[in-house]
Amino acid sequence: MAARRPGSRSHRPGVAAQPRRPRRAIRGRPGDWVGSRAVPSDKRARQRAAREARLAAEAKQQKRRKQIRNAIIVVVVAGVIVAIAFIVSRGNNKPVSSHSKVGTTTTTTTTTTTTTTTPVSPADALAQLAANAAAVKAGCPASPATRVNTQHYSKAPAMTINTSLPYTATVNTTAGTFTIALDAKAAPEVVNNFVFLAQKGFYNCNIFHRVIPGFMDQTGDPTGTGLGSAGYSITSQNVPTSYANYDVAMATSEAKGAQSQWFVLAKGGGTQLGGGGYPLFGQVVSGQSVVDTINSQGNSNPSSNGVPPDVTQRIISVTINS
Repeated sequence: MAARRPGSRSHRPGVAAQPRRPRRAIRGRPGDWVGSRAVPSDKRARQRAAREARLAAEAKQQKRRKQIRNAIIVVVVAGVIVAIAFIVSRGNNKPVSSHSKVGTTTTTTTTTTTTTTTPVSPADALAQLAANAAAVKAGCPASPATRVNTQHYSKAPAMTINTSLPYTATVNTTAGTFTIALDAKAAPEVVNNFVFLAQKGFYNCNIFHRVIPGFMDQTGDPTGTGLGSAGYSITSQNVPTSYANYDVAMATSEAKGAQSQWFVLAKGGGTQLGGGGYPLFGQVVSGQSVVDTINSQGNSNPSSNGVPPDVTQRIISVTINS
């Protein structure tokens, strides 16, 4: 038997030699493991795959949102450009009437003039875009220049209203709603005419074709040119020598008298209109701010006679109540 070296662990008198136990590696200490990293478990692999899929989905969603946002911006900008082009085009080569009196509809002489247009402000362009959107939502054409009503009558309507009843007209426009108290006692034929045309839908989608800031808003022409009518004329009634703000009167033709066109005197307009033969048949009793909004978007160029407005608002409907 080989001799044990002095100093070894088993070199103890009377003690049998013990086999050496291998040292157990302790995880976490430097140098414990040599070689490649442990292969991740299936659970970790699934978690990593799910995380990567979620990140990819979020990136795809953000890209889609960005594309939609860019598309909306393009549509809005294009709409503004179209509105600006429309407003500018309405000012060129537009047939207008030779008026001798403020508030008239047409005379026997009609000329074609070329007006000088001014740049359209961004505010007016956006207001026009909003007015067109409201009109389309109500069933009117996208462009105010598109004629809808082709009604034509050979004579004035028969008397159908009861002059002892109070009548009101609710005028719904692309700028809001205002209400007119109709004076059937003072102007029975005029009110009867207005009620007849309103109930026929004659005024639906009509534009306010002539708007003079600080004075009046004129409408009732299905052609939108200031030259149109329902095809007949009526006798003028209740023609005062002075008018008040928010009075509603028929516009008149020097040749034919009152027809289908009418106007509302805005804030400050009452003092500017003296006599002149305009049949007074109502008063705006609510929604005066709507009248003034339309009026504020009129054409202030003195040579334009209010045609065309800077922003063209439209009547959506006129509802008669009694």
